[in-house]
Amino acid sequence: MSTDLTVVEASKLGESIPSEGPQLPNLRLLSFADLVGDVEKFLSSARLPVKKEAWRNLLELTMDLKSRSESRQDPTAGDPWHLTSVTVVGYQGATNQVIMKVDPSPGVTIIHGPNGSGKSSIADGIRTALSGSTKWWTSAEHRSARSKMEPLWEKVHPARDAEKTIAEVILSRKGETLSISCVIDADGEVISHEADWFLRDDEPVRIDLGDTAWSHALAGHPPVFAYADIERRVQQSKDLREYIENLLAFGGCFVVLNERVEELSEKAAAAKKAIDDAAKEAKRRVAQVDDDSGKLNSTASVKCVNWPTWISDIDTWLQENELNDSGGFLPQVTEKHAEALSSALKRAVEAFEKIDSSPDSVKRRLANSLRGFHEHVRDLASPGTECPVCESEQADWPVRLRESVLELADLEPLHLEAESSLAALKRTIETDFLEITTVLDSSAAPLVTSQEILDLAKDRAAALCRMLDRYGCQPTGAARGRVLELQAVLDTHDWWRACTEAVSLSAFDKQWRLRRRVAVEDFVNTWREHAEVARENQLWKATGVCLKDLAADLRDKRAQDFTALAGGRVKELLDDAGILLEDVRLTTQRAEVKVQNPAGQPLSLSMLSAGQRNAFLLAPLLATIESGPFAFLVLDDPVHAFDDIRVDRLASVLAEISLSRRVFVFTHDERLKAHLMARSLNCQSWAISRDLETGVISLESTDQLWRMLLEDAEAVQKLAPKHSVNGYLNETQIIRGLLRQAIDIALHQSVVRHAISGGRDVAEDLALLDSCQSTVARIDKAEEIINVPSGCKHPVSEAKFRCGYYLKLWNNAVHGEASTKSDLKSEIEVAGKACSDLVEG
Repeated sequence: MSTDLTVVEASKLGESIPSEGPQLPNLRLLSFADLVGDVEKFLSSARLPVKKEAWRNLLELTMDLKSRSESRQDPTAGDPWHLTSVTVVGYQGATNQVIMKVDPSPGVTIIHGPNGSGKSSIADGIRTALSGSTKWWTSAEHRSARSKMEPLWEKVHPARDAEKTIAEVILSRKGETLSISCVIDADGEVISHEADWFLRDDEPVRIDLGDTAWSHALAGHPPVFAYADIERRVQQSKDLREYIENLLAFGGCFVVLNERVEELSEKAAAAKKAIDDAAKEAKRRVAQVDDDSGKLNSTASVKCVNWPTWISDIDTWLQENELNDSGGFLPQVTEKHAEALSSALKRAVEAFEKIDSSPDSVKRRLANSLRGFHEHVRDLASPGTECPVCESEQADWPVRLRESVLELADLEPLHLEAESSLAALKRTIETDFLEITTVLDSSAAPLVTSQEILDLAKDRAAALCRMLDRYGCQPTGAARGRVLELQAVLDTHDWWRACTEAVSLSAFDKQWRLRRRVAVEDFVNTWREHAEVARENQLWKATGVCLKDLAADLRDKRAQDFTALAGGRVKELLDDAGILLEDVRLTTQRAEVKVQNPAGQPLSLSMLSAGQRNAFLLAPLLATIESGPFAFLVLDDPVHAFDDIRVDRLASVLAEISLSRRVFVFTHDERLKAHLMARSLNCQSWAISRDLETGVISLESTDQLWRMLLEDAEAVQKLAPKHSVNGYLNETQIIRGLLRQAIDIALHQSVVRHAISGGRDVAEDLALLDSCQSTVARIDKAEEIINVPSGCKHPVSEAKFRCGYYLKLWNNAVHGEASTKSDLKSEIEVAGKACSDLVEG
C-alpha cells in the first residue's frame, strides 16, 4: 500500500472483562469538591485563632472557585475519551497525509515495523495534537542553542520540505466527539491549537483547552509513553521528582487555587509595601519639617508623631497626631501685622489733615500739581512764549510759574510727608494686609469674621492701590477719599476681631502642624488607596502557609498511594530481578526513591540495567493511567533493552490494562508482538512501512485473530484424528468452540468497521451487540445494526446464510454440549469464508 492517503481501520476483537483483586488507590485529578473537603478537615482541627482565620479564608476562596468552575465546560470531566482517529500531515517522517482510524473499544492494537518506518511519527503526532506542544508533557526547561547546551537528539517535528505540518486526533465518548488539531510552523513551533467539542445532537463548540484542566490531565495521566523521550529528560533527581509529581495528579483545580492564593498574596503584599514605602518617606519629610521649624523658633514645640506598625484607621491616626487640618503653608500673622497696618493708615490720615489745616486758596490746593508742572517745564529746552494756560503771548510765563511755586515752598514738607505716608500705606497693604486676608481666606473651618467685612476691606484696599499705581502717591483729593474709605473699615471692632482670628489661625505651632500635614499628605492618599487590600497582607501570608501545609499533606498521601500503585507494577515487571519499590518521597528539590531486593537490602537506581531502568520508568505510568480521563494508552518502543522475560511480563500487564481501554503499541520488536497476540483475546496487528524515496507511510493489516483461531482449529483437527473420551471437552467441541470465537471476533470487527465508516457511535453499537448472548442472537443483532446501501450485499446476511445450522452447533459446543464428530474440515472452511464475508463485506 503506497498511496498518498492511508486510511487504517482497526476492529474490536473481544469483550471487556472487569479486573479482579483488592481495591487500589485512585489518583484521579483533584476537584474543587475534593479540596473543599480537605480544607474543612484542616479547619476543624485548627486551634490558634490566626490559623482558624487563615483556613477559613482558604475555604471561602476554594468554595468560590468551585462555584465558578461549575458553570464552565471541561472535557476532563465525565466519562473517559476514546481515540478513534489520528491524522498527521508533513509531520516528522510522514511527508504524506496519514489517516489512521482505529477501534476505540478495549483491546490491543500493535503497529510493528522496522526503525524509520514512521511509528514514532504517528505516536508523537498523537501527543503533539493532544498537548498543543512539541515539548514534553511538563514545562521542563529546554536549553537554547546559544547556551551551547541544546539537546543533541531533540526531534525536528516539521517534515523535510513540508508545506504544512498538522497533527490531529479525534476522540469520542457516548455520542460526543472532541476534535483536536495542531498546526506547526517551519521552526517547529505550534502556531495553532484548536479543539471542537461536538456534544450529542448539538452544534460543535470551540473550546480553549488552556482554560480547562486538559493540560493537567495530560501531565497527571499521560496517555502517550515514549521511552526515548522520558529517558532523554529524566537524567537527574530533580527530573525524576518532576516526572513523579506530575503523576500524583494534583490537577488543574489545585493549580488554579495555588495561583489564586499567590495572586492575592502578591497583591496584598504590594499594597502593604506601597503603604510602608509611603510611610517611610512621610517620616523623612516630617523629620525635615520638625528640624526646620525648630531652627525657626527654638521655644515652640509640638508632640511627636506616632508611627505604629499598622494604622488601622487613618482618620483616627490624623486626629491623635493633630494632623487633621489640611492645606498649604500660610504666612504667620502676629499682632504686629494689625499694628503696622493701623499705624500706616493713621499716618496717611494725619498727613492729609495737616495739608487741610493750612490757609486755603486755589493756588495752595493746586500746589502739588503746580510743582509737578514746573518740573516738566524745566525739562523743556525751549518752553516758548505762549502761556499754555491762557494761550497769551507771555514770554516770561515760565518765570511767573517758578515764582508761584516758590511762594508755596512752606507747603512742600507737608506734601512730601503725605507722599511718604501713602507709599508706606501701600507697602503695608501689599504685605501685612495681604497676609492677614490670605490666612483668613485659606481657613478650612468656618470663620468668626464676617465675610462681608473681609470682602469690603479687600475691595477698598485694592481700589486705593490701583489709584496710587496709576497716579503715583500724590496727596490728591481722590487719594484722600480712598484713604478715608479704607479707614472706615479698618478702624472697626469687626476688623480687629478679624486680625485676632488671623493671628490664631497662623500661630507658629499650627503652621508647624500644617507643614507636617503637607508632609504626610502623599502617605494619607496612598493609605486610602491601598489599605483595604493591604490590611489582609498577614491573612494571605498565613493562607499561603496553610496552602503549603495542604499541598504537603496531599503530596504525602498521594505519594503513599502512588507507591502502592507503582510498587505493584514494578513488582509485576521486575519481581524476577528482585527489584521492589519500597517508598517514594518528594522534597522541594529531589525525589527520594527507595528500592530494595527481597532481602530488604537497599538498591541504588544507578545499579539498574538499561532494561530495568526502562521498566522502572514505565511502571508508574502504567499504574496511574486507569485514573485519568483517557480510555487509551499509546506506547512507543516500550521494550527498549528488555530481555525475553521482561517482554513477557510487560505483555501480561498490557493485556490486563487492555481489558478496560485500547492499548496502542508501536514496536519493531517481534517478541512483544508475539507475546501480546498470545496473551490478548482482543488484539489487532498492523504492519507499518515507509518508502525511503517518497517518504510515504503505509499500514497494512497482518495477523487477524480470527484467522489465527481458524489456524488453531485446523491444527487440532489434524493432530487429533481420533475421537478422544478424555478431558473436559473433546476435539470436536474444541474445534467448534474455536470456530464460534472466530465468528464472534469477525462479527465485532464488522460492527466496529461499519460504525466508524457510517459515523455511528462505536460504543453504543457494541453495547447493543453485547446485549445478546448466543451466537445466533448476536448475528441477528449485527444484521439489524449494520446498514448497507440499497443493492449491496449485507455482510452479516451473507455470513449467516453461509453458516446456516453450524452457528447453533458452534455456540452449543462452547457450553460443552455433546456432539458427534463430522466433517470438521468443511466446517473450518465455512467458518473461514464467513469471517471473510464479515470483515471484507
